[in-house]
Amino acid sequence: MVSPLAVGRRLAFAVLSVYLVVSLAFLAVAVPPDPQVAYIEHQLYKEGKSQEQVEQAVADYRERRNLDDPLPERYVGWLVGVATLEWGFSYSRGQPVTSVVASSLPYTLLYVLPAMAVSLVGGLLAGLYSATHHRSLFDRLAAGTAYLGFGLPEFWLGQVLLLTVVGGAGGAGVGFDPQAGPLAPTNRLVVGLAGAVLATTLLAGQLRYTRAELLEYVGTDFVKLVRAKGAGSWRVGRHLLRVAAVPLLSLSVTELLGVLVLNVYVVEYVFGIPGLGRVTLTAIQDRDVPLVIGTSLVVALIGVVGNTVQDAGYTLLDPRLGGE
Repeated sequence: MVSPLAVGRRLAFAVLSVYLVVSLAFLAVAVPPDPQVAYIEHQLYKEGKSQEQVEQAVADYRERRNLDDPLPERYVGWLVGVATLEWGFSYSRGQPVTSVVASSLPYTLLYVLPAMAVSLVGGLLAGLYSATHHRSLFDRLAAGTAYLGFGLPEFWLGQVLLLTVVGGAGGAGVGFDPQAGPLAPTNRLVVGLAGAVLATTLLAGQLRYTRAELLEYVGTDFVKLVRAKGAGSWRVGRHLLRVAAVPLLSLSVTELLGVLVLNVYVVEYVFGIPGLGRVTLTAIQDRDVPLVIGTSLVVALIGVVGNTVQDAGYTLLDPRLGGE
């Protein structure tokens, strides 16, 4: 039985992790000079404003955003703002940061969730079959396919699919059309291709890790005993999964989070999907600090939640890990 104290420790660690992420985000905003101040000064000087007018405009800007308040007071206000979903205002988009995140996140989930489901199920089953049929033709093909899929650059693969399937020319306007809506036929095709590109790397990694982990147990005595009793490959595989469940969970979650954090930006840039990754890249180009911090905060929180779910999975798969 899972210890309540162990559950409490994990929840406390998750809360502490979120607190540290939020604190680091605050330092990233509060410590460096606000680039928007320089932008305001530049624009006003271009318009021929006087020194006094520029200083007054900057003072008004700092007052509106409480930038003249003491750092501890601003820190408390930041914590309250994060808790109440008041993450600041996006200069480049003219919207609250939370509104931008809320409108862009569904586009990312539209292709990420199917890609994760396909890669987890497909990679697990293919890796299991490959391990239980070691040195067979399927095993050799699976190993080769996994290394090929893991090594293909997603940027190149996405461009190839756009050119061959969508039929674009690689210029502006090729890919997702935000004006048409996500259910438009062309956009559905683009989202499907984006999911396929992302799933290629995820599935290859899942297959490779599953195969490598299960091969460590294929030659053990308990597997030989199960085979001697006349068990088929899938029954043997079920026993293998039960033994290797904890390390597989660790590898799967780590791989998923790592690949998603890196490759979502590439996929959305190539296919033009207005999801969280593309919004972040655009915000960096526009030097929209509040939006960059807000989107980065979402990614960090997803990582914290993922690791908390991973810890909970450890306890469910092996209750001994949930003891005091």
